[in-house]
Amino acid sequence: MGTIRTEVNESILSEFPEHRNFLTPFLNGFYVTWGRKRREYNTDLFIYFLSPDEHFKESYGFDNEILLVYAPYTRMEPRTIQAIEQIMSTSPAKGRVETLSYFLITDCDDMDEWLDGYLSSRQESRIIVPFLKSDLLKAKANADDWFVRNKLNGQYFGRDLFNYTLPLIDDAYFFGRQSIMMEYYDSVKRRENKAVFGLRKTGKTSFLYKLKRLCENEGVANVFYYDCKVPHIRKSRWFEFLEDIAKEVSERFNIVFKDQYTERTASKHFENLIKSLHAKDKRMLFILDEIEYISFVSPKDIHWEDDYIEFWQTMWSCQSRYKTLSFILAGVNPSVVEKDLVNGVQNPLFGIVSHNYLTGLNLDEVQTMLKRLGKRMGIRFQHDACNEIFKWYGGHPLLTRQACSCINTFLSSNHDKPIEVTSSEFSNNKQHIDRELVFYSDHAVSEIRQFYPDEYYLFELLSIDHQLDFKELSRDSAEIKHLIGYQLIREGNGTYEINIPVIAKRVALESKRQNGRDIIYPIVEKENRQLWLVRRLGEICTEIRHLERFTKKYNQNLLFGPNSFPEADQIKLINVASDESTFSFFINVINRCFVESIEVYGKSLNISNYYWHNIKDSYPELWNVLDRVKVYRNERDHLHLNNTNIDKLDSYLKEDLEGNSFSYLKDPYFVLQQRLLDRMLLAVLNETDRYN
Repeated sequence: MGTIRTEVNESILSEFPEHRNFLTPFLNGFYVTWGRKRREYNTDLFIYFLSPDEHFKESYGFDNEILLVYAPYTRMEPRTIQAIEQIMSTSPAKGRVETLSYFLITDCDDMDEWLDGYLSSRQESRIIVPFLKSDLLKAKANADDWFVRNKLNGQYFGRDLFNYTLPLIDDAYFFGRQSIMMEYYDSVKRRENKAVFGLRKTGKTSFLYKLKRLCENEGVANVFYYDCKVPHIRKSRWFEFLEDIAKEVSERFNIVFKDQYTERTASKHFENLIKSLHAKDKRMLFILDEIEYISFVSPKDIHWEDDYIEFWQTMWSCQSRYKTLSFILAGVNPSVVEKDLVNGVQNPLFGIVSHNYLTGLNLDEVQTMLKRLGKRMGIRFQHDACNEIFKWYGGHPLLTRQACSCINTFLSSNHDKPIEVTSSEFSNNKQHIDRELVFYSDHAVSEIRQFYPDEYYLFELLSIDHQLDFKELSRDSAEIKHLIGYQLIREGNGTYEINIPVIAKRVALESKRQNGRDIIYPIVEKENRQLWLVRRLGEICTEIRHLERFTKKYNQNLLFGPNSFPEADQIKLINVASDESTFSFFINVINRCFVESIEVYGKSLNISNYYWHNIKDSYPELWNVLDRVKVYRNERDHLHLNNTNIDKLDSYLKEDLEGNSFSYLKDPYFVLQQRLLDRMLLAVLNETDRYN
């Protein structure tokens, strides 16, 4: 049972002793630690801080004290909420009380209805738990110890805090980004230009809004925000957009605007405006979001290919002369600040804008978000579930939120809250969740597909597991740096891996659908298979001999001994696998050339398990492919398979056929042949790369 602290009794409650009556029901779970009367926005309010006991902290995820506000009015008005927001943003509440929610007591009988209407257009507003003073007095009179708890359950457990799709316009639901936020804030103070890039819905606009609030609250700069994808901006000519900016700046600083901006006069007029504001020590920050739409990469409004130069030459000239303004740019791809020349003209932004990628939340930030929001909804995400969610969605803020919103919907329909979410619960529902997220997964890479098709194609190749083409096209590729920057892929041990599997899966399925394939992996068309087979077998033989030269040079375990692999003539006899017979011939030849020859060489050295140990350790990627050959060959020749090899066979077939049965696919034997040879060539290339 909580208590009212002595300081509260001796201060505000000595003047307003009747408040003790509506505070008493809260003592079954809270301590009243502080109280004052405050006046904000011409509104008198009574403010109390409630410290939750351990049980309430655990039940609702409270980490700090809770703000309780008593508004002694029979009518609700927006200024009451505005006053509370002001109180929460100032001392002593700031940094002390919970930011996601507060309790509000009023004498207004229709408060619930009023709040529903007020909050309906404010999606990410804090959770306001409303109490009628008369109900609290009844609860005290009836000794109803569950009144407050039932009210909290109804407010917290009934609301989906994850289901936000619009940019966040206040700080209540903003997670992470603190380090990069301070970096950009310091840059604004130094009048430096910055840019931030990343996938759609990674929180760039929310980040910019928070930076805007921070700069304005601290008086660092007057901030002007522009969303460049809206038609009235992107369809403007450069001088028309400059005029719109000048009008807004003039209005902000009470300057009479009377200049006519034309192609010839716009730069001069704008410079005069900035010069006058510089003399008054006015500091400005221009934030241009969705910068691609008014740049040389714009696919829709092509006049910006030239207008981009004129616009930024003007802006850069003003900044370099008067040092009173700076810019923050935001978009998907940094090419707008990385490219040195645009149609033979120097890019005005080249070399003057440093940039970062705004990537997904890290694991700690995802865990914090899931646990804080989840507890308030009656959902407890176990540690292993947080890890699996992070791995699958790569920390992408919107996808993670929407996935957890789906989890809430699915589990709430069959379970009473509170609900425990384990990794197995997530895995069981993952397919259903991803089906709900199709739009958001597509949306995350839509601008890469639209503005940067080469980058999208590279990502598509990796998504469909066509690593051979990906390896060739990604060598010394600037697009790879961008894909890593987005955190769509990651680099490890000289290879690249998918970092956001849910997006890659969606891209792969869309590739399959658009190309009318049976499986995701692209299979060579029938009329081209013979030529492809000859070329692929030739490439494998050439690259294996190339690898052998390196192994001899660096005194590594030899694959086949001094004379390389045998039966080269037999390899030339391999045909396209069209049935069981042709596949059996193919797999037997490959096995004799590249598996049995290794085993024979090991025996000649009197080294037992040379293939299973020495080769496996020295050539791990190639060995995995050779093991596939060995298992397929044994199965084709109806040799005895132990349980381990049966499991391997099932796993390999499931992977190569993508879970489909032989009867489902048009040419299953060729699918196996192509997948195996593609894997072999890739493995040999990767093994060779280790020596380069």
